[in-house]
Order: sequence, then structure tokens, then C-alpha cells
Amino acid sequence: MQFRPRPISTESQYKRVLRQIDEIMQRRKLSRAEDDLLELLAILAARYEEQHFPAPEVSPGETLVHLIQVRGVSKSEVARATGIARQTITNISNGARGISGENRTKLAKFFHVSPLLFVANG
Repeated sequence: MQFRPRPISTESQYKRVLRQIDEIMQRRKLSRAEDDLLELLAILAARYEEQHFPAPEVSPGETLVHLIQVRGVSKSEVARATGIARQTITNISNGARGISGENRTKLAKFFHVSPLLFVANG
């Protein structure tokens, strides 16, 4: 990988980071280093988005609940499809726990969204 993460200050840098995130997300299995890089890139992109595209604060759990409702699936179906324990899905939905980088990646792939949606804002 020839990408060196750094703070994002321009729209072109932001777009480059999003392309890198998409590239990593296309991989079947991520190494620990790739998972860490994905999390770091998500944090950098989220920081840029907060500054340039402010949005109402929504927790990762609220985001997950919304995506489950919109897709019309159950927590059990999400658990089976992602390999994440159903209780973990429930705990994330209730705000009782955060989302690990690995689970963020699995959920993003399942829902076909950016993992940035599952990064807490604070």
C-alpha cells in the first residue's frame, strides 16, 4: 500500500481518501494493518466532513437501527450475514457498546454504505 494518511485539508484529498476507503472495502479479508488503516482513514474523513458538511449527531447504534429498518431485515438476519453475534448487534443498537473496526467493515459491506457511517462523532 502506497498511501500515507495525513490530515485532510482539501476536497481533492478528501476524494482521494474516499477512494482509498472504497479500495480497502473491496477486499475479502483485511489484515490487522488494513483494518487499522481503514479505521484511521474513516476518522480522517469524518473529521473533514464534520468541518465541511455538518450533520446532526447520530450515534453508530442509531445509524445501525435506521439501516436495519430501511433494509427491512431483522437483527438476526444481519448477524447471520455478517458473522457478528446477534447480541452484539443488539448491544450496538441500544448504545450499550461501540462498533469495532472489524464489525464496522462487516456492517458497511452488508448495508453497502461507507464505514464512516459507523464512526462515533465524539
